[in-house]
Amino acid sequence: MKGYGLRKRKLVFGKLLKIALIMLLSIGAIKIGTIAGDMLYRSDKKIIEKIDVETLRAALNVSMPIIDTIYNSGNISISISGQIKEIVNLVFYFDLSNPVTILGAQSPIFYSYYTGEYQKLLAQNQNCEPYFYMADLGTSEENNDKSKKSDSAVPEPTYPASSITYNVNELDRNTTPENTTTITAEKIAINSHEIEREIDIEKLLNEPLNINFDKKGPKVLIYHTHTTEGFIKDLSELDKSGIPSRTTDNRYNVVRVGEELAQTLRKKYGIEVIHNATVHNQPSDTGAYGRSLNTATNILKSYPSIKIVLDIHRDGLGESKLRVASKINGKDTAKIMFVVGTDGTGLEHPNWRENLKLALKLQQKLNEKYPGITRPVYMSRNRYNQHLTNGSLIVEIGGDGNTINECLESAKYLAEVLNEVINNK
Repeated sequence: MKGYGLRKRKLVFGKLLKIALIMLLSIGAIKIGTIAGDMLYRSDKKIIEKIDVETLRAALNVSMPIIDTIYNSGNISISISGQIKEIVNLVFYFDLSNPVTILGAQSPIFYSYYTGEYQKLLAQNQNCEPYFYMADLGTSEENNDKSKKSDSAVPEPTYPASSITYNVNELDRNTTPENTTTITAEKIAINSHEIEREIDIEKLLNEPLNINFDKKGPKVLIYHTHTTEGFIKDLSELDKSGIPSRTTDNRYNVVRVGEELAQTLRKKYGIEVIHNATVHNQPSDTGAYGRSLNTATNILKSYPSIKIVLDIHRDGLGESKLRVASKINGKDTAKIMFVVGTDGTGLEHPNWRENLKLALKLQQKLNEKYPGITRPVYMSRNRYNQHLTNGSLIVEIGGDGNTINECLESAKYLAEVLNEVINNK
């Protein structure tokens, strides 16, 4: 009887040992796979070539929506494992790499203690410095930001805001700033701010675009450097004080306009678009162009088929609200202004004329179809990340005094002419 009991205990112990061993081996295999995958990702080596990448990616996006979310969020510089950790942090309020945060998420007492509230009180009573704060550990978002900066080779140049705050439509007010030269040809006008260059509009219009749309996949990237630039809800707010010009509510800012443009291109014209809504101008506009450069660079690296990159903004006056609109097909429609950056500040941008060519062709088509919808093309000494492709532009749609509906109308017309340019009509 004793022998039977001993054999039974040994059998149970053996099963438990096997289960533990299988679990350890599984965890080890997952860990090794994750490390190897991250190392291959960072090495940027092409393991398999000459395959239909877009078909494969589309299949993965359907089966694993998280992949599509990552690639369309601007966070593709973060590994899959890092993204999963961030999702866990957002959902459950703890960081997998910080056990203390798990306790804090489960118990208000622990949370209060480790965020420093209780320790600050102790330090005041004991006249000493608190020795531990959860803030010292850094949130996962802060850590991810640090890893982005350290891993990314993309520099972060400082740019001024792109909204041309002193440039109200010159054709409407008949005023031109002293440092602005207006160049016109037929129905196209260019406001050249501190640009001492010879620009032959007719020659550029007659030249074909140096953009090749042959690759399969998305053709257009839409993103927002100043993501929180907002609009008014209706015209009754135009003269009211205290109406903010910035908002994180995507129903009333440039993200909504970008989404309208993207959806029209997709559904009406069958053009695949990546629309990225990453907020780049928080906590402030300082460094926003560096952050949006990192986002756009990562997306272009993953989608080499993208040739047109549009940074959607809206204009503003600063002190009072700016409304630029005209009647198109019986509806109030916000005016559109293309901003073309150059290499005037010394940053490398040798192909800026290709971007200007695209702006002029879009301007010409808009003017022919919908007279009054555009403002003069604006040229700046600043590069504004437009060195990324030969089809990169800032598009200012309306101002902070335009209603969101006026800007949505403009997006539809912009989509129409973009389709004609992409399909060479």
